[in-house]
Amino acid sequence: MDGHAINRTKPLRHLATDQNIIGQPAVLGRPSADFIRPSSKLDTPVDQRTAMTRALSSVVEGGRALLDRGRVEAAEANSRAAMTLAPAAVESLGLLAAVRMGQNRAMEAVRWFQRAARVAPRDAAPQLGLGRALESLRHADAALRCYRMAVRLRPEDAGGWITLANALRRWNRVADAAAAYGEALRLNDRNPTVWASLAAALQALGRGDDARLAFAHAVVLRPDDVDTRANLGVLHLSLGAHAAAQSAFAVALALDPTHAPSLVNMGLSDMAQKRCGQAARQQRRALLCDPERTEAWNNLGNALNALGRGTDADAAWRAALALNPRMVDALTNRSAALSTRDRFDEALRGLDRALRLTPTHPGLHAAQGHALASAQRPAAAISACRRALALVPAMADPLCTLGLMEHALGNRHADRWFTRAATATPDHALARFNRGLLALERGELTNGWADYAYRFKAGRARPDRRFTIPEWNGEPLAGKRLFVWREQGVGDEFLFASCYPDLIRLAGRVVIECDRRLVPLFARSFPRATVRAEQPVEDRGDLETVDCDYHVPAGSVPRLLRQTLGDFPPRSRWLEADVERMADWQDRLEGTTNTLRVGVSWRSAVMTADRCGAYLPLESLGALFAVPGVTLVNLQYDECREELRAASARFNRPILGWNGLDLRNDFEETAALLSSLDLVIAPANSVGELAGALGVPVWRFCRSDWTRLGTAGRPWYPSMRVYHPMPGADLADAVARMAADLRRLVELAGVGHGSAGCRHAKTPDATHAVRLQ
Repeated sequence: MDGHAINRTKPLRHLATDQNIIGQPAVLGRPSADFIRPSSKLDTPVDQRTAMTRALSSVVEGGRALLDRGRVEAAEANSRAAMTLAPAAVESLGLLAAVRMGQNRAMEAVRWFQRAARVAPRDAAPQLGLGRALESLRHADAALRCYRMAVRLRPEDAGGWITLANALRRWNRVADAAAAYGEALRLNDRNPTVWASLAAALQALGRGDDARLAFAHAVVLRPDDVDTRANLGVLHLSLGAHAAAQSAFAVALALDPTHAPSLVNMGLSDMAQKRCGQAARQQRRALLCDPERTEAWNNLGNALNALGRGTDADAAWRAALALNPRMVDALTNRSAALSTRDRFDEALRGLDRALRLTPTHPGLHAAQGHALASAQRPAAAISACRRALALVPAMADPLCTLGLMEHALGNRHADRWFTRAATATPDHALARFNRGLLALERGELTNGWADYAYRFKAGRARPDRRFTIPEWNGEPLAGKRLFVWREQGVGDEFLFASCYPDLIRLAGRVVIECDRRLVPLFARSFPRATVRAEQPVEDRGDLETVDCDYHVPAGSVPRLLRQTLGDFPPRSRWLEADVERMADWQDRLEGTTNTLRVGVSWRSAVMTADRCGAYLPLESLGALFAVPGVTLVNLQYDECREELRAASARFNRPILGWNGLDLRNDFEETAALLSSLDLVIAPANSVGELAGALGVPVWRFCRSDWTRLGTAGRPWYPSMRVYHPMPGADLADAVARMAADLRRLVELAGVGHGSAGCRHAKTPDATHAVRLQ
């Protein structure tokens, strides 16, 4: 019998003096020799049964008390005594099963609980014990059947409902758990722990308002409970109610200033509000209270990384991983940051080490796929993502990466992966955003604009601002004031500004907030609007107040005004350079009137590994240097003097440039220079965007991107022609075709051979007019 040799004839008086048996009436931990006193009066069967019952009750209750204290071996002695006294009693069987649970012998516990349940089929206790044993073996469905049987047997027992509810919540049956908590509270609504558990279940179900009410009950019943206050803060944090969250955490910290979870979560709230410095300070406070709190180290790394302190962020993540080498969040955050800094080998080494420790963790395979994708290794990235998806088929992040890589390899159906990701996780903003870009790239404007709206949540547009006034969503603007605010980079500002003339006609008044460097240019170009510089981040509140009726981010205007390709006007330009500065540049370029003046730029200011494929080094533009009758003008706005000298020497052609001209920051002078040129050749960068906005002919060499909207060119810029590589070729193919077209253009213009040139000409096979001096 489970290793027991039970002596059924052992005298009752002997048990009474066994120093290993603890009886409930005795002080816990002290042997009791008198819980059954020998008496000559125990002569009748009734008296003997009564004594037996009392003895059994004392032994069993003492055993349970020992188990509660964690004294499992001492409890086993009581169990042996109980089995000797009454081997078929449900109390004895239940105690023995509980001891086996305490000894981590769950399979044996299951057998004893099952025997107890057969002995007392109308008793709920064996069912509850059996459920716990089965749960420890991860037999969830069988365990839940036992718990349900227990509450059917004793529906008036609130404890049974609580046990069932907790188990349902553990096994992610959250809706059923909430119902079970409700039954427990119907029987006893004064239990603050149950109210807090119900609140957590309702929160998981997305029933935020109901969860708040449940937490309110818990707080009323236990106002000084730190965990309840902190969990209420977590609820507010999940709902984006940061002021309420901060208030709840502050109360928790007033009750316990060293409550590290509240400090951690206050930091998360600060981080969500872009208060990265304050977020870092809160995480440091948490670490002072608990130096081994790994999530605080991880969150500190995130905050420092957002502050641009990459080295310090890396140290924080490494501290988290020193405490827990398997912490997936820290591993993936560090890997992503290293990849952003093009330190792919280091990122991948860390992930490889983690995968050796935890080879079946889907998050690590997903992070490896992301790092490989950033390193421009699409085939390996796809393999890593598929390994993640083999473990969790509905995991959104690897589905997203898979879609990006298949798109990079030219798969026309790559968007199906983004749709799967969005279906699996409806609030996965990056999946929606990427799907939107592909839809726009194909010219599907309605679907594309809808998903492009997720750019802020996806972290692909900055800044994400909040206002006290509503966002404009196409309401009539007659007599209304509209506030338009910049997002992303200056190149995006030039692109979205193509919509501003139409917006100004619709609204009673438009206030345009732009990069401070663009204020003079935009003020001249949009005289009916109020143009002002973007407000510094530190001067903004959580909710900004502006003197307008509506606000709209610049990138959301096309969704409302450019719903079809027919909505794009044939407007040659929407920005105006300063006339006096243009005259000055005409004078500076006076000696080049017998040639085509061609401005050249070749890269962006942001050159990460994933962007390098869209740009070229200057030396790769050699075919353009070989075209006669052209004066090349430098438009590259970062440090490039050595490149210019090397290219001039290599190709034996000078490139005009001017000391003191700040092409990066002085857009007034840059716009005037661009307006004095005949043609601008540039990749996807702000110079090309500004030239197109000024109506200057632009030849853009690039790979396909969403701004083409399914066309051969870019509907935003009537003066722009797009050169992209032919299938299977690289950007050198686009440069060769540009050089051939430029040579034909020179021949058509008749420049470079003593002619004064002509004012207008057309490029072969193009519809865009090119202005010549």
